[in-house]
Amino acid sequence: MLGARFYGEMFSKYVQAGSPSCSKQLLEQLAHSEVDRIRQRVAENPGAPIDLLELLASDRNVDVRIAVGTNPSTPEHIRYRLAFDEDPNVRLGLAEDVNTPLELIEKLTEDENPYVSCRALETEELILSRDKPRDFGCHRFFRWAAKGADLPEQLRYA
Repeated sequence: MLGARFYGEMFSKYVQAGSPSCSKQLLEQLAHSEVDRIRQRVAENPGAPIDLLELLASDRNVDVRIAVGTNPSTPEHIRYRLAFDEDPNVRLGLAEDVNTPLELIEKLTEDENPYVSCRALETEELILSRDKPRDFGCHRFFRWAAKGADLPEQLRYA
């Protein structure tokens, strides 16, 4: 019975941490939670104050740092710091986010990790294609071609 009550309390805090109407005081408390997922929800919350985003940008949990980097309310100076995070997953999270400033995406195209740099290049193309009315980034979609097709590796754009 104690486990169910504890789970209920944690779930309630998780929901509160993601609520746009959550008070700054409660977000402050939840940002110091022992539960990683609750801290992650605080980091995802667009209403989280900058001082909490600064704190959570140094969190021990990678998912929390990714959430800070992809939060639309995170200032550029924090995102810039996260773009040089030691964990490539944090950098990859920023490289995948189309809301990451273009200058930062361009920096990530030079990342030492090939997954990060490749994803940053794809995201850069996607961001730049927003200005082109009929370009839907179809290069990301493919289908198998019929046997004997002239295309490399039997792939054809759909």
